Amino acid sequence: MSLLDTMAGFAQGLDPTAVRLRLGSFTFLDFEVPERIAFGARQQTVIHRLVGGKRTIDLLGEDWDAIQWSGIFTGSSTSARVQALERMRAAGKQVVLTLDDISFTVVLAEFIPVYEFAYKRPYSIKLEVVKRNDAPVYADALTASLDALINSDIGKALDLANIINVQAVTDAVTAVQSAVAAVSDIATATVDAVQTIVRPIIAAQVLIQQTIGKLEASATAITTLGGLIPGNPVSKAVNNVLTQVDLATRTPALYQLQDVLGRLNKNVTSGTTANGVRTVTLSGGNLYQVASEYYGDPSQWTVIASANGLTDPQLTGIHTLTIPVIKS
Repeated sequence: MSLLDTMAGFAQGLDPTAVRLRLGSFTFLDFEVPERIAFGARQQTVIHRLVGGKRTIDLLGEDWDAIQWSGIFTGSSTSARVQALERMRAAGKQVVLTLDDISFTVVLAEFIPVYEFAYKRPYSIKLEVVKRNDAPVYADALTASLDALINSDIGKALDLANIINVQAVTDAVTAVQSAVAAVSDIATATVDAVQTIVRPIIAAQVLIQQTIGKLEASATAITTLGGLIPGNPVSKAVNNVLTQVDLATRTPALYQLQDVLGRLNKNVTSGTTANGVRTVTLSGGNLYQVASEYYGDPSQWTVIASANGLTDPQLTGIHTLTIPVIKS
């Protein structure tokens, strides 16, 4: 903003201090206030290009651009005001940016003052957006997309359970379906709500692994494909053939169900890990101890198990674990 522009504003009866630009406790004044500030954002997308020119687009949520502007510090307080923003930059803490009715929580990522004279220092500033405060929280495309993925996997799991036709497996998948139905918005659900889904998923995964083990043990007991073997009764040969058919039908479906539940587990817990993750390397121990140390609650071991694809809380050997920073 030039001096002539400012004088023209005064001539028209405008008050240049009417625009209040604040960053935390710091208020920008006079020539420090820019003529304009852009608040840009985009919807994050992942595009899958398919045969025939068709495309499937996954929506990952809104992503804000950095907020940037420039201005000029003038007057006898120039040095003190520059130092105040330098301290804010060094602290690296989240602060609130307000411009009239616009409000963001931000981090001061860059502040570059340029020394020209003692009482005149142009500057540029860059803020990384943590969240927007003045807009209502909508059930955005990410929430809808996540719910659709989870419901789709539940449908696939039920279909596979019908193919497997083992009552214990069917009951386990039905328990997962009921748990999912009880949580209305998984993307923004609390940890406690998500754990009501994660626990039956882990229980189903353990049961499926046990069922696969039993079927594979049955397979090793059959030394030949169907047919008669000298010394074996016809009934045993027939039973072998039926067992082989059973294995050929159920085993692939069980492995598919295992994959579906693994994907379902990741999707269900994606909301609780939205705040970030950290890692820790351990030798032995168990997830109860880890959950107690990081969350103060050993019952949250399933959060760590889900993030690392584990079903057993006991740890053997050396593990590098992902520890989600969970929402309360």
